[in-house]
Amino acid sequence: MDIGLAAAITAAAALVWALRRRRYQPRPPSPARRCDDDLAPMPAVVTRIRQGLRRQKDEDKQHVDMPDTTGPLDADPASKQPVAEVDDAEDQAPRSSEPKPTKEEGSCRVQAPVVPALDSPVAAWPPAGLGLTGPGAQAAGRGFLTAALAVGGAHDPHARGSVVIPSTTAAALLGTAALPETPRLTVTGGLDDALNILETQALHRTRLVYQHEADTVADLRHTDPHTEPHPPVLLIADAAARHERVRIAALLAQGQRLDIHGILLGPWPEGDTVAVGTDGTTTPAAGTTRHATHPADLGRLAVLTPAETIDLITTLAEAHTGQRHTATPAASTDRIAGQEPKPTSDAHDNGTEQAGRGEPPAAADARPRPEHDDVPARTPPAAPAGSDDQTDPPARPGGQVAVRTLGTARIIDMETTVPLRAKALELLVYLVVHDGDATQDAILDDLLPDAPRSKAPHRLHTYVSALRKTLARTGGGTGSYLTHPARRYALNRELIDADLWRMRDALRDAQRATNTADRLAALRTAVHAYGGALADGFDYEWIEAHREAIRRQALDANLALAAATPNPAEAITVLDAAIHHDPYAETVYQQAMRAHAALGHLDEIRALRRTLIHRLHGIDAKPTENTLDLADQLIAGLRSRPAEQTHPNDRGQHP
Repeated sequence: MDIGLAAAITAAAALVWALRRRRYQPRPPSPARRCDDDLAPMPAVVTRIRQGLRRQKDEDKQHVDMPDTTGPLDADPASKQPVAEVDDAEDQAPRSSEPKPTKEEGSCRVQAPVVPALDSPVAAWPPAGLGLTGPGAQAAGRGFLTAALAVGGAHDPHARGSVVIPSTTAAALLGTAALPETPRLTVTGGLDDALNILETQALHRTRLVYQHEADTVADLRHTDPHTEPHPPVLLIADAAARHERVRIAALLAQGQRLDIHGILLGPWPEGDTVAVGTDGTTTPAAGTTRHATHPADLGRLAVLTPAETIDLITTLAEAHTGQRHTATPAASTDRIAGQEPKPTSDAHDNGTEQAGRGEPPAAADARPRPEHDDVPARTPPAAPAGSDDQTDPPARPGGQVAVRTLGTARIIDMETTVPLRAKALELLVYLVVHDGDATQDAILDDLLPDAPRSKAPHRLHTYVSALRKTLARTGGGTGSYLTHPARRYALNRELIDADLWRMRDALRDAQRATNTADRLAALRTAVHAYGGALADGFDYEWIEAHREAIRRQALDANLALAAATPNPAEAITVLDAAIHHDPYAETVYQQAMRAHAALGHLDEIRALRRTLIHRLHGIDAKPTENTLDLADQLIAGLRSRPAEQTHPNDRGQHP
């Protein structure tokens, strides 16, 4: 897989999590670990792609620019260096867990996927379409399908590729699998319908180019950047009968300057044809080359299986629309180009099946499981809610070790004579997330999914030993911090003070409270304990669903405390912290607007509206009408108040 496609898939996965955060509807605070349907982890193929991209970036970190997109990116972890060598070389510095820009970040230029387009860095695309033959032709066709849907970032509608594909071709590429709905993918009833759509597009674009006195659609975009978007369109179809080939060739020859391109499955003498191997390598097909520069000069094309393609398109579709989708059978789908998909229930699960010991765990197994109300021994109470949530816990009983997992991941006052291995720290975070206890098999599946079966337990033992020694040296106690009952590993909750445990204990206290004072105190403790996203910046492959579930628990606690406290100033402070931790949650902005309205803060309401619009724009979304109407109503209400009533002090008291 080319690096541009891998980067686009990685960015889309980050965007999906941001959009899931945006549409989350808060609930009453609860200590139970979430198992929401939309907490399903990304498909296994996304995990492998991210692992491969990370290795490639590490190998080329001395270079300012990323490697050329025409080079292959091997997403198979088994083909790289042994896991033990990777572990020893791991950088323990955290990486950011927030969505990344898809175009440029600093001086690092992010390449686009290899796909036919006028602004493509590849100059070898034939004007009358590219034919694919050989054993890897269909796999490469699936790669082009995915790449065309992945191209284009959230802030460049002109670059968002779209695909038109007849249902028969879709069925040939994907079998009986189902395609999710996205406005960028049009599956027609047949080839004739697909060509009718493209001819309509070509006529419309020709008129616009003529009206603006431009030569190509690319020139039109530069001449009038604010014109309606005309992104690249890719036809993927089977090489047809002779009379249909003439129509296709004429359309694609005219469409080249209009950013309309074609990939044909089979020999394509009207354009160029390449033979694709099973690994994506290409060679010129005999007697078909018409151009001095041949598409086979690409080297390797992205090749995908049907299951991988469905998983990737499902991820991309959610990134495109912000909604999870009910899939439609590929062979019977007939959608109109540009038609918006209907929102569907979040109950749909886009998880993937586990392929065996060497693969990442299945989505259903990896998502957070419900927790029983009874948990192991309680942790000591937290510091008062009014203190800085980034300060270390107060003095602890002798031998107890403080562990921070929220906002970062570290052992407080860790004894550093021997550096702690990165995998040992990851194991500690994993056990804290699972309330201090997890099976050996689950740990191996999540932390060492690619290690050989014969070596994985030994490597885990190495990390366990390193963690046990670090905890003992730091705490200075004589007790056992990490035990190994039958095929399990367990932390001693009497000797470990974890911020996540304090948050969950406080949520349980709030749930069980019988009076307002106790409930407020428990909610303040829970809010104080949440210092930020779980192991923020550490990109553990298993952590996304848990990180989001804990974020939702904290958000619920913030909103409940803001609603329950009689102090308006405290409510605003709590809501500001919630916005900092979850900048896409509209519900928090709505509650913050109401809190500021209660204090007469007109400018703060306007600022909140601007901030929300700006942040949602960053994930290609807009505030709902409810939020905008609420802001307008609150602003209008404050304007209608007498002047002396619009400037109360911070405690909501009027002079």
